Amino acid sequence: MKIDAVSYLGSHPLVDNYHQQTHPVHSLFSYHPMEEGSFARRAKYLDSGQERYDRAQLARILHSYHKPELLHPNVVHNLNRLGQAESIVVIGGQQAGLLGGPLYTLYKAITIIQLARREEERLKRPVIPVFWIAGEDHDRNEVDHVWVQSGDGTPVKHRFSTKDDKKRSISSLLLEEKEFHRWLDELSQILPDRENKKKWLEKLKVLSAGSVSWSRFFARVMHHLFGKWGLLLIDSAYPPLRRLEAPFFQALIEKSEKIHLRVQEATGHLNQLGYPSPVDLKENQGHLFIQQDGERLPLFRDHGQWVTGEGKARFTTNELLLLAGKSPELFSNNVVTRPLMQEYLFPTLAFVGGPGEIAYWALFKHAFQEVGLEMPIVYPRLHLTLINRTVRKRMDEFQLSWSDLFSRLEQKRDEWLKNQHSLDLDALFLPVKQQVMEIYQPLISTLTQKIGMDLNVMGKKNQKKILEQVDFFYAYTKKAIENKYQTRLKHWDEIFNSCTPFHKPQERVYNFVNLWNEYGLEWVDQLLQASLLAKGEETKHRCIIL
Repeated sequence: MKIDAVSYLGSHPLVDNYHQQTHPVHSLFSYHPMEEGSFARRAKYLDSGQERYDRAQLARILHSYHKPELLHPNVVHNLNRLGQAESIVVIGGQQAGLLGGPLYTLYKAITIIQLARREEERLKRPVIPVFWIAGEDHDRNEVDHVWVQSGDGTPVKHRFSTKDDKKRSISSLLLEEKEFHRWLDELSQILPDRENKKKWLEKLKVLSAGSVSWSRFFARVMHHLFGKWGLLLIDSAYPPLRRLEAPFFQALIEKSEKIHLRVQEATGHLNQLGYPSPVDLKENQGHLFIQQDGERLPLFRDHGQWVTGEGKARFTTNELLLLAGKSPELFSNNVVTRPLMQEYLFPTLAFVGGPGEIAYWALFKHAFQEVGLEMPIVYPRLHLTLINRTVRKRMDEFQLSWSDLFSRLEQKRDEWLKNQHSLDLDALFLPVKQQVMEIYQPLISTLTQKIGMDLNVMGKKNQKKILEQVDFFYAYTKKAIENKYQTRLKHWDEIFNSCTPFHKPQERVYNFVNLWNEYGLEWVDQLLQASLLAKGEETKHRCIIL
């Protein structure tokens, strides 16, 4: 494994600015993630409010969640340490995507583990890595599939269809064993035959045995990958955790309007700094969900009362407060209140987030303060691109740098193709189109003046069709040139399909099963053993040759 650290600007200006040492965007956050002093100050703040966290109870709940199959000895060790008075956590999370979802889920877990390990060495106290599984989410379209590369390198979407179309939380959905194992068999047919294929197929069938819930299967996959590294897991929809959350659900109900106002104000501040709002705020939004008839429905404030988004139920504030105290498992958080709930439960040193999360956390500083909390350090997750030696060979063939992959790959390909022949198609075809317009315009004008009727409209339609035919011939000629250089253009496709499928970062598309199939899982451990958070290189993109 060869690792290169590359600096480049991503697609999110706010996050690019957040990486800088000094920038106005840092006023939206409580701590600068790249300043060493931030971690000591945050730890001191947590120590000043020790009585707020019931670590022993939290550790018992997490221990219960991990039973019986998620208890690697290193997980048990960290569960015991979590109960200690001086323990603090590094936390991050994700939806329960099939087989772990896109690669960035793994990179988030790797960041959490490495950051916890680094800060434990610095602060000389237990820093526990925790992964929060958003089992409460109900958006199945985001988690019901994986993208992989077939034998010829083409991206393929493999979806696991379900008959249930209700807005159920992912944690309440079961993966029917027979159907899911059939889906896994189909997945194995998409991937090329390698010596690891039988291993991953058998292991995933073992992990999904017993018709487990989607979120529990996700937890089993994550534990298989990271249990030996002591990563703790928790499903946000786990009923015993909900009971611990009951008082804070009541606080969120009582403070709902003020929380919404603080986020609205922060949105305005964000706009003044030149950034669009990352969260779609709706009027009178309660920022909580409630479960009704098996469906997860949003709550809105309505003239002193509360109503579900689809109007299926109505509550007074007192009724909702009583229900939150009696049956907290019916409630769940949205994108605004989930960070607040995490902070209520866990003594959080740092939250690890991706670009989208960092953008919407920029709205929450004063929402934390509204409920008597402080925003933790918001730490950017690692960004990685993994390629094989064949793709590296293709990059060398076209003299591409790592930064070319992320900013001008398509431009580089077009320039290469243009250099393969002496024809400048634009210079040839543009004058033809101009001549058609120059010849046709006087003709249309003359005929319209002399005859009238609808010749002006018909003439313009006719002119448009001729220009379309010129464009068609242009595209046909361009395709003919591409066909002439088809073999080498396929080499370009190998680079595109591997590194930037659909013009997106690899980490946002592909699942890790492709890599498992090709290389086994040693690369995961190698990444965890590498020093990826070294000072000055924390925010760089890692380009890795396997």
